[in-house]
Amino acid sequence: MKFARTPIAQSLCLILGLNAHAIAQDHTQDSTQDHIQDYTQAQIETEIENVVVFGQQQSYLNPLVSTATKTDIDPLDTPVTVNVINQQFLADIRAESLADAYGYTTGLGRSGVTANSFTLRGIAADLSSVQVNGLPGLASRFGSPTTANVEQVEILKGPASIMYGQIQPGGLINIVTKKPQDQASVSVDVSLNTYATDVSGASDDNSLTATIDATGPLNESDTWLYRLIVSAQDNNSYRNDVDSQNYYLFPTLTYRHSDETAVTFGVELQSENRVADNGLAVLNNDIKQIADIDTHYQSAGDSSDDSGLVAFATFNHQLNDNFDLTVDWRSVWHEDERDLYENNAVVDSSDSVKLRDRTQLNIREYHYVDVRTTGQLWTGDIEHQVLFGANIGTEESDFKRETYAKTTVDFYAPSDLTATDQSAYVLNHRITKHKNYGLYAQDSIALSQSWSVMAGLRYTRQDTEYNDVQANASRGTSSQQRLTSSSDAFVSQAGVVYKIMPDSSLYLSYGESFNPNSIEDTDANGDTFEPEEGRQYELGIKSTLFNDTTSLNIAYFDIEKSNVVDENEAGDNELLGKVISTGIEAELLMMPVENWQIKLGYAYVDANVSGSLDPAINGNRVAGSALNEAYVWSKYNLPNEIAGGLVSATLGINYESSRYTSSDVDTRVELPSYTTVDIGVHYEFGDYRTSLNLENITDELYYIGGSKDSRLYVGDPRNITLSVSGKF
Repeated sequence: MKFARTPIAQSLCLILGLNAHAIAQDHTQDSTQDHIQDYTQAQIETEIENVVVFGQQQSYLNPLVSTATKTDIDPLDTPVTVNVINQQFLADIRAESLADAYGYTTGLGRSGVTANSFTLRGIAADLSSVQVNGLPGLASRFGSPTTANVEQVEILKGPASIMYGQIQPGGLINIVTKKPQDQASVSVDVSLNTYATDVSGASDDNSLTATIDATGPLNESDTWLYRLIVSAQDNNSYRNDVDSQNYYLFPTLTYRHSDETAVTFGVELQSENRVADNGLAVLNNDIKQIADIDTHYQSAGDSSDDSGLVAFATFNHQLNDNFDLTVDWRSVWHEDERDLYENNAVVDSSDSVKLRDRTQLNIREYHYVDVRTTGQLWTGDIEHQVLFGANIGTEESDFKRETYAKTTVDFYAPSDLTATDQSAYVLNHRITKHKNYGLYAQDSIALSQSWSVMAGLRYTRQDTEYNDVQANASRGTSSQQRLTSSSDAFVSQAGVVYKIMPDSSLYLSYGESFNPNSIEDTDANGDTFEPEEGRQYELGIKSTLFNDTTSLNIAYFDIEKSNVVDENEAGDNELLGKVISTGIEAELLMMPVENWQIKLGYAYVDANVSGSLDPAINGNRVAGSALNEAYVWSKYNLPNEIAGGLVSATLGINYESSRYTSSDVDTRVELPSYTTVDIGVHYEFGDYRTSLNLENITDELYYIGGSKDSRLYVGDPRNITLSVSGKF
């Protein structure tokens, strides 16, 4: 142990030194006692607080979360599960995208490579399942969101419609972005990645990422603060001809008008350019009959590009001693474009893969405003924490896809062209506009020191207009279809929390979700369908123990998603389908000593399709959902200095049981279970840090997900990342 180098610590050393000298010179007892009395008990306590342990870590624990209730609240007081991935953990695992951290979150599993390719508690996500500061609309879609602008990630489990409107009942991922700070600093982070495996040796395929993060005040009164984040990536994959170049710019300003009023506004600019890659295909639905992991059925000229512009603002005002006002706005203009020969089907009899020459242009716009007030009310001796909110939003999508030709390539040698069919040209062009409205209220009531209840209600509505223009056999033949629909619902949420002791709580909750079915799905009469509905029962226990150094969360959940569109025996659509998911999640974060912390998690998720009339689907596991998931993460800091700095080591082990790429027996492929091991060594000297991370050190062959038998995505083989960062 050593004393921190503070003025108080130096004063203590000086005082003790003077006392020793006084005793040595045989000063009078009265003089010595007077000197000792000057060093008060309060000063001693202050100095004890300044004693630090060399190697002390920044914790992965998070005392407050906001996603569950749109207010900062102690997780022990919420009757739902919220997992948090903070900035320290993202840095330790060297996560460049959110997907890099999914394996270390219970009940969250990857199912592919796009932004919404994951399942939560066994329920497949959609684009609304990823939000930014509580509002929908991503600036990119083909890849998982970057972490360059991420402060922390909050994963809310279960139905979240009470706060967020149209959402899948498995939950959502909320990205909390970095904000301007009043302390000036500039951070630089550079990392170099390469592989160390049979298909790509060290230095064969290299990737470089660089990020600059600058923040601080713009004037002497600190009323104006700024933050500017610039990041660039040049990625080269072990897969043949596959690479990408990505660029990000995040400028943000905060104006603090007074202690009661502040506004933060900014923009996001993102550009991602990739060589298109549809992954691998499988013969005879057998994962053992798969081509080498570097096989690429597209060409180096095939492209898959994203670009996005986002404007946002948050206004905060303290109305009075009890109530505040928050206004959030987010607008997104996003465009993604693909030009490729995409995997379309597998021909088992001829060991070949069907490709189709296809272009697509997707243009999306999101414009959302959320207005809410939170505050404290009393009815007698009972305290109420209330929330009232309203939001309105529009979404518009303009999708244009053209298929020009079909071709077949050899399964193992895709460069060998065996057939080409250019007889069919198909245009698919559709425009969809949504208007969304919501009113919501929530009350958290403290009945006593041990008991509290929370209840909420939302009215939500969506109006949709759909226009479909299709060209059939030739460019000159077309037809147009226009549909409109409206759907609305009241959704509720309620829960009760019992504090077993001040740092442990037992809770029970019920929640509902609302998610309109696609307007493109119609019944035999051409009518649209009622929205999907979801409900969840959850029972759990939460504990924060040993002076907030240990956190334990255990939850049982039962989710039912109904009104899922399915085909009946006549081949027409009906609301027949259901998804039922039950399971248990457990997560433990602990810091046994100041220089060692451990993160453990396990999830059992039994998610199945129910209600379908198709025996090839009914009763089968939901695509992309694993029955068992588990992880271990540990970080240990050496307690002694080495070359004047701090050395630490990290170890991560991730296990996922088998999954399927589809719920249909005829097209699904079983992806085998896997275990990956990651290790890291880190050296910190002052505000500088160097890390060497080795991921998948056993070079395990595993698959992160896919679709049917024609698009399977391989996890990265053994790879090495060297990173250097500094703060100035």
